[in-house]
Amino acid sequence: MKSSQKILVIRFSSIGDIVLATSPLNTIRSAFPDAKITFLTLEKFSSLLEFHPHIDRLISIPSKMKFRELWSFGGYLKRNGYDLIYDLHNSLRSNIVTFQSRSEIFQLQKPRWKRMMLFHFHENYFEPQFSTRSMYHDYLGPIWEGNHASIPPTLLRLSDGELKEGKRLLSDLGVHEEYLAIVPGAAWKQKQWPAYKYIELLNRIDTPSILIGSSKDKICHEIHSGLSNSLDLSGRTNLREALSIVANSRRVIGSDTGLVHAAEALGVEATMIMGPTSTETGAGVCLPSSNNIEIDLWCRPCSQNGSVPCYREKQYCMESIEPHEVLKSLTSSL
Repeated sequence: MKSSQKILVIRFSSIGDIVLATSPLNTIRSAFPDAKITFLTLEKFSSLLEFHPHIDRLISIPSKMKFRELWSFGGYLKRNGYDLIYDLHNSLRSNIVTFQSRSEIFQLQKPRWKRMMLFHFHENYFEPQFSTRSMYHDYLGPIWEGNHASIPPTLLRLSDGELKEGKRLLSDLGVHEEYLAIVPGAAWKQKQWPAYKYIELLNRIDTPSILIGSSKDKICHEIHSGLSNSLDLSGRTNLREALSIVANSRRVIGSDTGLVHAAEALGVEATMIMGPTSTETGAGVCLPSSNNIEIDLWCRPCSQNGSVPCYREKQYCMESIEPHEVLKSLTSSL
């Protein structure tokens, strides 16, 4: 392979998966230091990758595009003449936009049968060291030799101005000291640790709590109402502002959700509380000082993204995790 190439990397969604895709992006850049690397994602997530040092060009498309529009966009990609395409999504959308390409394509193959066996029959065929980052690397072709120990970390980048603006935003709201960033929401309610447990946990900690999420994350309001030393910013920040608040925090605590993964990519320790999802299928945080909080139950994990409603009388995987267990994981950083 020539050292100077045009390379396209594809990952459309969601925040956490795009963050994790920055690990193989690092490997691709190391293999092709002089390449012109383009990253393709959805418009609503594109700001996540601003200022990324390994991306020369960022292309984004709307979430809702008809087949004809995707096919036309695929023709545009073909005319760009990429030498290599790394499809880290392997969705109908990614297959349509790359179908016309004459590039060499390395495409992620999702472990669907292993997931099915684990979720439905509780038979685990995943390797002990399996992670989403390792799964991405397994489909990078000859540039990756399969050494799990050398998988690079994830990486996001904020400008100095954004970091200062994050501090100014909180200062204007009366926060002048170290704080914890709390991300209790998730795309699916099943992945949320109960609000009353967050309240019990955070009321035992002197450090102020900043609650982050979208306007849909009503759990943030519930938690805030039970705390005396917190600030609820759910629905009041854009993605880049939320990242700056995460980056300036002492630690992040939250669900198996994108901003918790983003914390590690910004060098911030994180505690991830997991219920229906599991480290067995690639979920979880991975920095040495971060923690995954999960319990061993016969019924979990039950889905890849937490979208499957719990069929038991209560959601034991979340209800059984006690605040003192989470607090114990935080003692080294508080």
